[in-house]
Amino acid sequence: MVRSKLFRLSLVRKYWDKYFTFTYTVDYFNLLNTFGTLFALHYHTRQPRWTVKKLLWTVYRTLYLLSYLSYCYKVYWLFSHWQYSTAAANLLGALGLCSGALLRLLLIEQNYPTVHRLQQFLNDRTYLHDDPWARTERSKLYRHNNRFLVVLISAISVESLCFLARLLLTRPEFMLQYGGAVLGGPSVQLAYGMVTACWGIIYVLSFIVFYTLLAGFRLEMQLLARSFQQLEEMLVPAGVGMDDQDEWEYWDNLQQRLTHRIKRHVELLENLRIFRSIVAPFAFLQYYSTFGLIADSFFVVSFEGFTGYSMAYVLFASFLILESLLLCRGVEDLNDLNRQIGTILYNFDWPRLLRFSIHYRRQYFSVRRTILLVILQSQQSLRFSYGAHGEISMHSFAELMQKSYSMLTFMLQFQN
Repeated sequence: MVRSKLFRLSLVRKYWDKYFTFTYTVDYFNLLNTFGTLFALHYHTRQPRWTVKKLLWTVYRTLYLLSYLSYCYKVYWLFSHWQYSTAAANLLGALGLCSGALLRLLLIEQNYPTVHRLQQFLNDRTYLHDDPWARTERSKLYRHNNRFLVVLISAISVESLCFLARLLLTRPEFMLQYGGAVLGGPSVQLAYGMVTACWGIIYVLSFIVFYTLLAGFRLEMQLLARSFQQLEEMLVPAGVGMDDQDEWEYWDNLQQRLTHRIKRHVELLENLRIFRSIVAPFAFLQYYSTFGLIADSFFVVSFEGFTGYSMAYVLFASFLILESLLLCRGVEDLNDLNRQIGTILYNFDWPRLLRFSIHYRRQYFSVRRTILLVILQSQQSLRFSYGAHGEISMHSFAELMQKSYSMLTFMLQFQN
């Protein structure tokens, strides 16, 4: 008995260790894709064909669609028999949450080939493969992303279970209804409530898909900036103490290293352009869904006060604010790192370190022109936007908080 228990514990430990032990063949997004399959976000498999498992998963996912349609019906019935009450706000808030999660799910499903392509690009760690510092930072990112995922999913799961116990199983508006009457017994309501609670997990998990990609690009841009900084160490005044062969090798080596870094910069910018195209609609949903759900939370709090019931709304609103903060902070860090590359090149002592003999004048002007182009390119914004209303930045996050505060004061005045 003891041996079998120890064996099971060792298997569990071995299973979890693979998500926190970094190797160059490990998949950054393995745990994320596992959670995505578990919570009906996307069925991640390498087999394009339909299998029995995928068919069962599709049936499981259909339950979420049916629960969403039931909320649409309840809201339709509510407007047909309108009563101004907290129950109405609960229904509208639940439908808004489910609608936001469904739109995010559809966005990821539609763009999953692009998401998978970006994941493969970030899993390719051949750039700076032999650099110990790069390996250490990639290992930190792997563990950090998985810990962040486990902590955030655990937190939202606990919050969803509390929401299930305190609201979904006690308030009639959250139960399965037809014509305003509750249908089914406790087991039916428990299953219906669990599916409803999982919509909140889908909402948060869909954000983590974009956050992990953003964190991966941020690290790769940081590694690139450091590699440009290391370029200065190999610079010596060309032609000083060199014969013709040595100087030729020097310029050839310098051009190869510079070209290698520039090629990586171009690859990052190209993949960031692809990433930007799917972040824009997600950020649009993120910004306005967050504002709407915060408004609903403030409405409930303003009329219910700070009770255990209203605190469930406050906690979920806090998750939404955290999402907006991490997205805006991550995009701003990417822009800062891109500009840092130009600053690093600009601060090099090129006049002293790149003196050239007359035979290698063309190589000198080629290197200088290349450096100027990189400096010019790196000073341009990456232009991550949320629709046509502005760029994603800490300024847009501050605007969201300012509007939320104005809405809260309006709610309090309205209540008085």
